[in-house]
Amino acid sequence: MHYDLILKNGILVTPAETFTADVAVKNGKIAATDLGLSDTADEIFDAAGLHILPGIIDAHVHFRDPGLTEKEDFETGSAAAAFGGVTLIADMPNVLPVTSTVERFNEKVLIAREKAYVDFALFALLTNENIYEMEDLQRAGALGFKVFLGSSTGDIAAPAAGTLLEQIKKSASLGMRIGFHAENGDINSHFTSVCRNTTGVSEAVLLSQARPVISEVMAIKDAICYAQYTGAKIHIHHVTSQDGERLIEEAKQKGINVSAETCPHYLLLDTNSKAVKVYPPVRNDVNRKGLWHALGSGIDMIASDHAPHTAPEKALPVWEAPAGLSGVETSVRLMLNEVNKGSLTLNSYAALASEMPAKIWGIYPQKGNLLPGADADFTVVDMKKKSVILKDKLHSKSKTSVFDGVETTGLPAATIVRGRFVMKDGELTGEKGAGCLVSPVHSVN
Repeated sequence: MHYDLILKNGILVTPAETFTADVAVKNGKIAATDLGLSDTADEIFDAAGLHILPGIIDAHVHFRDPGLTEKEDFETGSAAAAFGGVTLIADMPNVLPVTSTVERFNEKVLIAREKAYVDFALFALLTNENIYEMEDLQRAGALGFKVFLGSSTGDIAAPAAGTLLEQIKKSASLGMRIGFHAENGDINSHFTSVCRNTTGVSEAVLLSQARPVISEVMAIKDAICYAQYTGAKIHIHHVTSQDGERLIEEAKQKGINVSAETCPHYLLLDTNSKAVKVYPPVRNDVNRKGLWHALGSGIDMIASDHAPHTAPEKALPVWEAPAGLSGVETSVRLMLNEVNKGSLTLNSYAALASEMPAKIWGIYPQKGNLLPGADADFTVVDMKKKSVILKDKLHSKSKTSVFDGVETTGLPAATIVRGRFVMKDGELTGEKGAGCLVSPVHSVN
């Protein structure tokens, strides 16, 4: 048989196993995986010595498009994703205007389709006004709904409690999962005022105290309570604390449909590091280690929460600088480095960064696996390649990184989306506008 592409002699990595095989692609789909495929193809790529993972999914990015494009847009953000080995991103709705209506959602889809190098999915925001838009947003292709229980970029308030309860009931009936930015705004506001006027304590510690663990814990409890009383599927974004993770694990044991993510900066940084302005904040070493222990149990997936700002903005004094870190291009490199250090296995990483995001957000088996019939999305990595993260070399508009100067071992060698090379050997090879909207298959189960 003649294929479009064959990856030869690669080391295939799934959550369950690692094995050497060839992978054949036809019409953007995985057609076969076997050792020693003798068929012909339009293109044959020698992957000997390289590991082939199901395409990495970054299910939490802020590409700032539309309205905040001085910080990022879909072209630069998706290019950074491609260089970072990411084949699919899920973009958040706190842009200008916020993505809360079908009209705005469709406008954003058009923007992304014109600019994106990789596949994309879009979240829709829940507000006080849009309960009657929810069904239409589902039909338009929203990956899920997003609620900001505590403010972040955009200072978006959560819907009133009664309205939110009705929206969560509606979401349950639609089979849509709701993601929560889980912080308590009142607590954050009070302690931020206190900490801004505190001296004699490091800025890193003050940033954590300004939005304390109890803020996250209370918000997670609220989200779990909503799910318990409605049967809704919920997701807790960017978990930072051991106590928050334990609440999630306990809820799962009770049969509540809750999933959760954390980010590389919460796994790799703590309050002994330099001050890092991100919401929710980086915690102490006890919480950081707790998150590692929770991977695969209370914590289901890893996402970057790529939230870029301009370099001059991030250079402002800590209380004036906006919160958010660039990460879509560096996340895979940082986690491959942790695999090489023995912090987790490559199989576990394939689960946390590909299979589980796809399952949680309803796009499995189209995405997140190496099975015949799935989209031919691959993150091909060289586990021996050493490199140094340099902020000025990043492809985001935001030339900032808290990991600037960090040496890593393990590097994406190629990013393949639906059988097309988007990045190969450090060069962008795909075309702008080739990304497709990916929508979930909804279920009320």
